[in-house]
Amino acid sequence: MTTTPRIFLILFILFGLQFKAISAVSNVDSTDSDVIEKPVNPLIPWGASAIFLGVSFSKQANEYWSESSPFHVMDWKTEYDDALFADKLGHAAFSYTTAHTLTGIFRQSGYDQRTSVWIGSGISLFHQTVVEYHDGYSSGAPYLGFSRGDFIANIVGASLPLIQEYVPSMDFMRFKFSFLPSDDFNGHGGNPLNDYQATYHWLSFNIAGALPQSQKHWTQFVNIALGHSVKQIDRYGSGNHEVYLSLDLNAEALPFDDTWGL
Repeated sequence: MTTTPRIFLILFILFGLQFKAISAVSNVDSTDSDVIEKPVNPLIPWGASAIFLGVSFSKQANEYWSESSPFHVMDWKTEYDDALFADKLGHAAFSYTTAHTLTGIFRQSGYDQRTSVWIGSGISLFHQTVVEYHDGYSSGAPYLGFSRGDFIANIVGASLPLIQEYVPSMDFMRFKFSFLPSDDFNGHGGNPLNDYQATYHWLSFNIAGALPQSQKHWTQFVNIALGHSVKQIDRYGSGNHEVYLSLDLNAEALPFDDTWGL
């Protein structure tokens, strides 16, 4: 089966799962404390999810999957040499951000919080797994192939919202990323998400949210963020790591953020 029909088959399966999820949500017992506050509107969240998957898969197919090869797995040395494992942080941050954003969209469309988290995390991991699977058949070796490190990072990033839902005490950290164009990016252009010298991945800690109620002397608007980037990489193992410690604005404490349920 070629790449394009396979993608349409995946989208068809996704829409099939949509109706099962809608049925499950609509049958929530009205006595449940987490009952939906408004009628479920499936068109917007599932439509947005389908558009996201369709655009992403089409772009990947045009850029990376146009020429196939036998399935192959990248070796660990190549995975490290490519970007000194900075790309693993990128996969975790992207998977988490996708899951977190989709959770908010489904929540605002009438789904209850727990169902929204499961759907958001599921779509995020589904997307990343399909990408990794097709990379395994890409002819762009050695830097394209099924990456075990990427797959593990995808699971970590997509699973964190679920962990935070079931273990509320863990809901004090967020993956974030920032971008400052490097000389290489300015000179050649390209995808910012693949320019790891220009990308900074952060783990932002909500200090006020982590402290007990009796000890909250830290403002809720300021987090502490631990960041990482790499510099002078050449895809052959050269380069160096850079670690940062910074203050970070906690946008979730702002009044308008409740609109999205994030």
